[in-house]
Amino acid sequence: AMVLFPDNIELHTVAFHTLVLLARPLGGNEGMLFHTAMVNTRGIFNNGSTNSKNGIVIMLDSMRRFAQDEILQAMSCWSLVNVALTPLQKSILVKLGGLTVTANAMLQHPYNAEVQFRALFALINLVIPTEPRGPEETEQMREIEREIFLQLGEAGETTEREMLDASVGQITNLVVVSMKNFCSSEAILNRACLVLHNLSLNEAYHGTLLWTPNCYQMLEWCIGNYPHDHVLQQSAGGTLQRLNATLSSNEELRVRFTHSIRAQQQHSLELARQEAVYLQEQHLEQQQQQNVNSS
Repeated sequence: AMVLFPDNIELHTVAFHTLVLLARPLGGNEGMLFHTAMVNTRGIFNNGSTNSKNGIVIMLDSMRRFAQDEILQAMSCWSLVNVALTPLQKSILVKLGGLTVTANAMLQHPYNAEVQFRALFALINLVIPTEPRGPEETEQMREIEREIFLQLGEAGETTEREMLDASVGQITNLVVVSMKNFCSSEAILNRACLVLHNLSLNEAYHGTLLWTPNCYQMLEWCIGNYPHDHVLQQSAGGTLQRLNATLSSNEELRVRFTHSIRAQQQHSLELARQEAVYLQEQHLEQQQQQNVNSS
């Protein structure tokens, strides 16, 4: 339906809702037709041309074309949560740009709680590179994977780590912005802390987390303000422990970080001062206007 009616936003939104249900992993061979079709360009989406698309390409294309529609973005991010639960689908999703379209949804709709919640939920899994499958994987599945990656061409040769390296700065900043915009939403903060936790599992990203404005402070703020959310406490606490371990092992980094925190505090104070001056000027103007009207 998404292929036959590429410009129907309502149809695409309903289709994404259907994918939320269909993409849930099933045991054994159940759901194999769906999962294979999602990644195989020679499956049910093949239209006989040389540029046939798999299901994930169609999903991402829709998200890019309808980036301004917040309802579609929320529903599509929800579908990505379940699609990414299957390792092969998750790997292809990242290789084909799943990180960037999810980040773009957050960027385009910074004040929509549903978009932010669903996008953060998707990122929890997407920011962790897929583990190599174990010996339980059948030879048939390995052959299917090899064929699918060949169909992807250059995208199939790109690693998930390379895609994440290119997006980690933007993702971290968007997560922190979401935490600030929705500081009263425990559900959003819970998912945001899980994303930062998963990023912190890779020491190479500690620098990004440390230099992203307000990231460290928001983690501390969450721990102090949501003491009864055990998942949040564990994820935010674990992230801070890893970052502190990195800081403690590098004096130069620690000094730079201290200066960075002070600079951010000075910036916040300056913004507060400017706002106070503005409010005072507004108040004086209102008083003057009232005096004119009464005279």
